Amino acid sequence: MKTVLENHRWVKDNLDLGTGPVPVEPCTSEEFYELERDRIFRRMWLNVARDEDLPHNGDYLVKNIEVNKTSVLLVRGQDGKVRAFNNVCKHRGNRLAWEDKGHCHGMFVCRFHAWAYDQQGKLKHVSDEANFYELDKAKLGLKPIAADVWEGFIFINLDPNPSETLHEYLGGLPEQLKGYPFEAQPRIFTYNIDEKTNWKVLLDAQNEIYHLPFLHKRSFPVFGPRNALHFTRTLAFKRFGRHTVYAVEEEAVERPTELEKVIDKLVPATGKLPQMMGWFDFYTIFPNFCVLFLGQSYLTYNMWPEGVDRTHWEINLYGPPPRNPAERFGIEYRVTRLRDLWQEDASNHEEIQSSLNTGAITHFQLQDEEIQIRHFHKMVRDEVARG
Repeated sequence: MKTVLENHRWVKDNLDLGTGPVPVEPCTSEEFYELERDRIFRRMWLNVARDEDLPHNGDYLVKNIEVNKTSVLLVRGQDGKVRAFNNVCKHRGNRLAWEDKGHCHGMFVCRFHAWAYDQQGKLKHVSDEANFYELDKAKLGLKPIAADVWEGFIFINLDPNPSETLHEYLGGLPEQLKGYPFEAQPRIFTYNIDEKTNWKVLLDAQNEIYHLPFLHKRSFPVFGPRNALHFTRTLAFKRFGRHTVYAVEEEAVERPTELEKVIDKLVPATGKLPQMMGWFDFYTIFPNFCVLFLGQSYLTYNMWPEGVDRTHWEINLYGPPPRNPAERFGIEYRVTRLRDLWQEDASNHEEIQSSLNTGAITHFQLQDEEIQIRHFHKMVRDEVARG
């Protein structure tokens, strides 16, 4: 299947997204950010971990979510089920688990006054219990947070009564990616970047290929187009409710250089898998989670807002484990190059935010190949307007 070069392809099947400019204000407004905090990040399903982050019963990790001013305790119970709780002791509000991750051999014990909770969040021990007044331990367990798992990805929802199950929330994504070998691709690299930019500015900049031959023309010349018109045309675009995917065909990039050919021989085979639409598929799972498929490896992005103009960008690379030292070298080489690419992105994101803050422009001008960005901003506005 070849990419069609026709202009204005995507708008024809997505008339509800419109063609006009998209307002900048949601990326600079403190008031809008507070609405996002309340109406998006406290109501939507958020990816916070992978199954392999809690490999054994009793393992736990703490996820601090700044946008929600919440510390979340994730634990795999002795029954193998992953549960989530507010990381807050019910006695005087002390943080219960202080380490980022660990193993609970029996109970979580608050280091302030030694109240103890089991791995299902039940309060099991109160020091000097007889000196309290009508204390009902059955009603003083840790506050639960809705948690569920899809394809090894652990999600939580801070709404006490989520309006949708995780499967319902994901729309048609589970069916689209059914059978993809996530479990055969362990995490091989993690990279974190703190940026002075709005989370949507960061996500937008990653959610398109228009910029690759320009911003990254020196660091990644392999992204250079045979001609600009060909390169900026995507192979496919799909919507799954709040979520989207776009795909790029392999022919959209130049053939690798001689150095790239050598490196390709040092990594496991990267042939396209059946679940993939193109050579490169980019999924945006609303609101702030992206999964990028590239041959037999994939990347995840989590964009965590920490203020109207501050974002923590968490990047993870997954792929077949290296079988020998040569393959390990090949992986490290690619990781180093990707890290340079992300740093180029990060500096550009911050420059964009700085410009937006001046008020010099009031709207973004989007072309047809940026349809996924147009969709994303509509979802943000719709959820904020829902009230």
